[in-house]
This record gives sequence, C-alpha cells and structure tokens, in this order.
Amino acid sequence: MTDELTETLQNIKVIAGVENVVLIQKDGLPVASAGVWFSKEEVFAVASSTCAIYGVARLIHGEFKYLLMESETSKVFLASLPNDPDFFLTITTAPRVNLAALFIEMKDSLSRISFLLRQHVDGRLPPLRSYSTDETSQVLRGFSVSEGQSSSYSTSRPIISLDRSQALTLRALLRQIHDSIPDIKSVFLSLSGGVRVSLEGFTNDRLAAMSFALHDSSERVVRTLRNSSLQTVLCEAGNTRHFTYAVPNGVFSMWVNREGQKLGLMRLLLKHYIDEIKRVLHAAEGMKPAVPDDLKELLLAGGAENGIVMARREP
Repeated sequence: MTDELTETLQNIKVIAGVENVVLIQKDGLPVASAGVWFSKEEVFAVASSTCAIYGVARLIHGEFKYLLMESETSKVFLASLPNDPDFFLTITTAPRVNLAALFIEMKDSLSRISFLLRQHVDGRLPPLRSYSTDETSQVLRGFSVSEGQSSSYSTSRPIISLDRSQALTLRALLRQIHDSIPDIKSVFLSLSGGVRVSLEGFTNDRLAAMSFALHDSSERVVRTLRNSSLQTVLCEAGNTRHFTYAVPNGVFSMWVNREGQKLGLMRLLLKHYIDEIKRVLHAAEGMKPAVPDDLKELLLAGGAENGIVMARREP
C-alpha cells in the first residue's frame, strides 16, 4: 500500500508550486508523504501542527471539505478524505500556486487515497507517537533558518477599546459587505477575547469565539511551519464557505453560501473592505490585559513575596 499511496501523493506533488504532501492520521501521526523534506522529524512536525487546526475545523463545521491557510510566504492546504474522518491530507505550497489545477487533481486523488485506506487499513489505526519536551524543542529548532538567532512562537493580543464613532464606522463597513456580496449568512468581527461586533451590535456568542479560535489555531500552525504571519483562512463545508481575515487585535469572519458565487470576485471585494476595517482598528486604542490592583492585593495578601494565597470555604 505504501508504494501506491506515495505514487498518488506524488501526482499532487508534480503540480507547479506544490512543495510537500502528507497523509496524516487525525491524531497527528503521518502515514505517507511526498516532497522536499530535509528530515523525518519535519514530517512529524507538520503532521502534529496541522492536526490541531484540523480538530478545530471539524469542531466548527463537522464534515468540512478543505481548509486553505494563506500567508505572505506560503499556503497550507488541508483536505478531508471522502467518508473517512480518521485521515486528512496536508499540502504546503509556494505563495504562487495554481489552485485550480490543485483542486482538479485533488478530486481524483482523495477518492483514490480513501479507497487504498479502506482496502488495506480496515479500521486498524497505527499506535500514537509521543514526544518528550526535549524532542519537541529539537523538532521546532529544525524549522529555524537563521543561525545564531532564537525563534519565538508565542503571540500576545491586547484588549481593544472602540469609541462610538469607530464602532459605527465598523458596522457601516459590515453593512456594505453584506449588501455587496449575495447570500451572506453571517458577517462580523471577533475581537480579542471573542467579543463580536456585528450588524446586530456587540454580543458574546459561541460563533464569534470559535471563529476566533479557528483563525488563531491556523496562525500558530503557519508560524510554526513558516515563521510567517497568517493573512487569510478559507474553509469550505458543504454549501458554505467560511472566510476569516487577520485584522488588528481581532479577526474578520464571514459565512456565505457557495452556490453561484465567484470566488475570485468575492476575494477582490473583500480585500478593499478589509483594508478599511484595518485602518479603523489601527486607530483604536489597545491595552495589555492586567490583573486589577484590588484583585492582585487579594491574591497576594498574607503570603510571601510574589506568592499566591489560595482560599476555600470551610465545610
């Protein structure tokens, strides 16, 4: 089966712009790969990183078809296998890749891969692989391309504060997007912390929080793989397309019916409105999250310096 899988993955690899193709088990274990890898550890790093975003996408959309993450230096493509939630395909590409050719080749290849797995795996999944802390650090160091410099993969998001004028401007832009693109199901901004700014006003809801988590997970994957900043995520599930765009201190999110839509025209329209939203949010004030002084005093009262006292009610 390994030779047949590798040949099928190689058919995708020969598309101009495609760099690597990996078949991955849903728990992060790579099954087969084709591409320009430098080491076996890099294959495992890609598998474990994309496994996280695959889990988030399935949590939001259930049986999604594919997810495309775009950054300044590359694209990362995740595709579900037909009727087989235990495996998915991850493809890394150059910034300029023929997506139309990739989608056409993927249609036949995914069915072929699913058939091979059903014939040979028969529900028997290989055991999980675990990493120690030292092994994990070593794998991440393998992605560093600059000698003598340390890389940091952590992100920090301040809390944003909008005045009335800025809030009304954002809602007006969302209204223009809603009126310009037909069959929009939902369009909103999910600011840091999952606070939703929509045409219905300011609300906290599960959809905003999960959209924020989808984009945030994708950003961590791209930073781990390419040390680059994520720009756009497109997730297609059934008859719905879910777009998320990076904006200052938050995420723009749009759910739209895919039937009868021209993807290129839609992305062109969105680029203009996203630029305007970024301009407004750049002008908004941001502050770092901090523990209030009274709460800090309560937590540190009666303990050693920089200590925390835990209190409980006696039964």
